[in-house]
Formats: sequence, structure tokens, C-alpha cells
Amino acid sequence: MRNIILASHGSLAEGMLSAVRMIVGSTQGIAAYGLDTYKTPQDIYQLLKEQIEQNQDQEYILLCDINGGSVHNQLMHLCIFPKVYLMTGMTLSVVLELLLTQDHGNTEELLRKTMENARKNILLFNYQSVKSEIDKGIEDDKLW
Repeated sequence: MRNIILASHGSLAEGMLSAVRMIVGSTQGIAAYGLDTYKTPQDIYQLLKEQIEQNQDQEYILLCDINGGSVHNQLMHLCIFPKVYLMTGMTLSVVLELLLTQDHGNTEELLRKTMENARKNILLFNYQSVKSEIDKGIEDDKLW
């Protein structure tokens, strides 16, 4: 079984889980740990360490908000377990992709593909870049 763990500063992880539930409904195998609730990164680490030690046959994908942040730095220590993967740069699209591709066999391959897709989904739009679409939409009497 694969477990997805969201961890963050503030309540970002819990908010991310709330958004996921809004889109996909009930979720299993996903949990959120934010510093507003758990106070210190060490608290989150300790809870997850105990869970992982008790279920070493399961895989854990840990998603955190920022590379080099206190949560990330603490959770890095959990990578001593062979079935633990830690990814930074948590976004809603990343969480959804991982959750909806639970049946994918190779976890590391899945994570690399998810990271590649995340990079492709980071886009910048402004007036100049969408002007032709805006003009076309006005001509067609609709936007997109």
C-alpha cells in the first residue's frame, strides 16, 4: 500500500487535503500535517517515524512545501527507510496526480513522471501572451 503524506508550514497541508477532497471526494491513504497543528517539524517527524516503523512493508510518499525548509529538513531523516520518498514543491496538481495513479507499479518512476508533469504545468500568462486568444474570443463572442 502507498501512503501519501502532506507536510507543510502553517496549514498548507491541511488546506491541500481539503482541496483534494473537494475534487475527488473521500480519500484513503492520504494524511496532512501542518505546523499550525503540530507546532514543530520534530513533532511531525516523530509521528511519521512511528507510523513508518510500524508499517515498514508500506510505501510512503512525503510531499512538503519547500526545499530546505524546516519541515523538509526534518523529514529528510525518514529517507533512511527503504520505502520512503520525499518530494518538495507540493502543489494540488502533484497531489492529485499521485493520488489518482495509485495503481502505478514503480513508485520512483511515478514520482519522476509527476515531477516532469509539474514542471510542464508551471506557466506564465499575461496580456501579451494571451492577446490573440482574447481577440479571438471577442470575435467568437466568447472567451475560451
